[in-house]
Amino acid sequence: MVHINNQIFPAEYMTTPEQKVQGMMGRNELNGCMVFKMGKGHHSFWMKDCLIPLDIVFVSKDRITKIHQNCEPCDGECEKRYTGLGDHVLEFPAGESVNFKVGDKVNMYLGTPKNPVQ
Repeated sequence: MVHINNQIFPAEYMTTPEQKVQGMMGRNELNGCMVFKMGKGHHSFWMKDCLIPLDIVFVSKDRITKIHQNCEPCDGECEKRYTGLGDHVLEFPAGESVNFKVGDKVNMYLGTPKNPVQ
């Protein structure tokens, strides 16, 4: 689960290389958000073979560093990249991040708030 600005979102955690590559490819719905645990640094995401528009949110040290809203799907060669600095990247259905801003605190939990993501 992910907690931002008094909102709680169910979360799917993408931790393996295969999960990170697959992401939202070929899926037509996302209940809550998808969490990508990344190494610290700059990262680049694209919308190849995604079926729905997404909001892509970069997080570093539990704070939002960059928000890309309403990222449109593409197929074939995708020229558009969504970049940012972070140790996690969150994907939401388009429009979910409208009330987020850079600097907002992000809490990520596996299961319950007593078991936070490391």
